[in-house]
Amino acid sequence: MEQSTGAYSLDTLLRKKIEKRRREQKDARIHQRLSALLWLNKGYSTDQVAELLEVCPRTVRNWVALFQEEGLDALCNLEYKGDPG
Repeated sequence: MEQSTGAYSLDTLLRKKIEKRRREQKDARIHQRLSALLWLNKGYSTDQVAELLEVCPRTVRNWVALFQEEGLDALCNLEYKGDPG
């Protein structure tokens, strides 16, 4: 079952900022997150993006929620709030 993020769109300035950051990114995990945003903006569904990135659709939805709630810097931050071990 394909799920989409609804009417997901980025304004031109934000899209260009994401593209630039993705080009400069050396960490593959952050590159994936930024690619997900750009592909969703192009009209791909959450399931399609998840399949392309070989992650769970829930992961893609979590990335989008993080981006929408806290912004681009939070999406590019890999500090986890879980138990450090």
